[in-house]
Amino acid sequence: MIKEKTNEKIQKLLIESVNLQKSGRLDELEKVLREITNIDSNYHPALFNLGRLSEKKKKYIEAIKFYKKTLKINPAHLESMINLANCYEDINELDKAVKVLDKVCKLYPDKYEVHFSLARLCHIKKKDFDKAYKAYKKTLFIKNNFKLAKMGLGEIYKFKGNFNEAKKTFQGIIDSNRNEIGAYYEIADFLDDKEIKKNIKNLEILENDNQQKDKNKVYLYFTMGKMFEKINKYDKAIHYYNLGNNLKRKYIDYSIDYDEKRFDALKKTTNKFGTNKKKNMGYKSSKPVFIVGMPRSGTTLIEQIISSHSKIFGGGELFPFANFFQKELNSESNKTLLEVLNSLVEKNFFNIGKTYVDKIEKISKGSKHLTNKLPGNFINIGLIKLSLPNARIIHCERNPLDTCFSCYKTIFTEGNDFSYSLEELGSFYMLYEKQMDYYKKIFGQQILNIKYENVVADIEKETRKILDFLDVDFEESCIKFYKNKRSIDTASVIQARKPIYKNSINSWMNYKDFLKPLTDKLKESFKTNL
Repeated sequence: MIKEKTNEKIQKLLIESVNLQKSGRLDELEKVLREITNIDSNYHPALFNLGRLSEKKKKYIEAIKFYKKTLKINPAHLESMINLANCYEDINELDKAVKVLDKVCKLYPDKYEVHFSLARLCHIKKKDFDKAYKAYKKTLFIKNNFKLAKMGLGEIYKFKGNFNEAKKTFQGIIDSNRNEIGAYYEIADFLDDKEIKKNIKNLEILENDNQQKDKNKVYLYFTMGKMFEKINKYDKAIHYYNLGNNLKRKYIDYSIDYDEKRFDALKKTTNKFGTNKKKNMGYKSSKPVFIVGMPRSGTTLIEQIISSHSKIFGGGELFPFANFFQKELNSESNKTLLEVLNSLVEKNFFNIGKTYVDKIEKISKGSKHLTNKLPGNFINIGLIKLSLPNARIIHCERNPLDTCFSCYKTIFTEGNDFSYSLEELGSFYMLYEKQMDYYKKIFGQQILNIKYENVVADIEKETRKILDFLDVDFEESCIKFYKNKRSIDTASVIQARKPIYKNSINSWMNYKDFLKPLTDKLKESFKTNL
């Protein structure tokens, strides 16, 4: 009798929960779902929905607990496993996310969506391109016309230096769908002049299609800019670069004022804790190497050179160092970086340094050093040196106009929101320069400055300088970096697989007459001769 009444009450609460969900009254919904679990702690639909609510509120740790409880009762519950993997990804527990998706793939081997999710996670976040390759292949085995998986596979071929297969894959996508703009963007790097002219005609047809979404138009304009540049039609190239950047900028919430506040806060934090005063504060490890600078300043080239050394593992663009601070203080916090910096105490720096080293140890394969070449970590040099006083920092510099205009020509996967306006690019560059001047003054010879132009002029001399800084012997393989078969997933992947060349030096001069908003900003820099 009691059991019947219990079941009856749950049924009433379930009906109420449906109505609350429809009306969007989520707080009341949560109370009802918790009431159901109080009556029956094993009622997994309520546990699952509590997980969804927590995930929606970005309470990922709480959501994980609910999904785990659900899976304990119903081990094969597909949605719980997928959502659990997503939550692990949201808190950057990527190994755990991969482990969950691996399990899902075994339980549901015919679901192409799951294999694709695993592929994208390994591709975009985990940077495990071998595993991503296998997952894309499995996806396409199940659904051979899945365009997104084909695009991903093409990118993996490109990262691995298999340019023929990359070109073939992207061309196959275009052949099956002439409207696939993303494939045109990717294939542009592999085309000769004749092929480019043919593709431009296709793109001009697409340009006149008023049904194109703005996201597609952005890629269309950047692609046409890239193609016209390759055939030396610079006036047309800049026309399309401007169109692409202007459209992209419309949908970006960016403020140079926030960057000014962020940069200033990082300086104040560095001053507050002062590495010279607190010598025993951070974690003592010389394994980490940070290659920093503006995007498009030569960071990929430098990493390719030094990762060709037998004792140095190239980690690629790993993660912004500041992320470790947010996680250390509260992984579920919605605090801004500025708020996090105000909460720091001395012990945080040791913990963060150790956490970082523990993380890179798993992927360094016993190497003496592991590189993190995320350019934007220049912002975090103070935090890095406070947490890892023995970390090596290599700062890459390049002609400001070459650097900035190269950014302007690039669609970044994420971040670098300052790059879609010539004026904002110039303003950001000035902030960057001032920030680096500050760090150079504070840390002096602990930061090695390497100029791209000097590397091009005398690669062996500059390579020896870098290897001395890293305390490793010179190896001939470093100046034959283009033979290194490691995967590269940056915009410079094509260039990094070629011997040193000079074409990129002063390439901005082709657009000299069109860059006044940028040059006006950079004139404020005493280092820049215009």
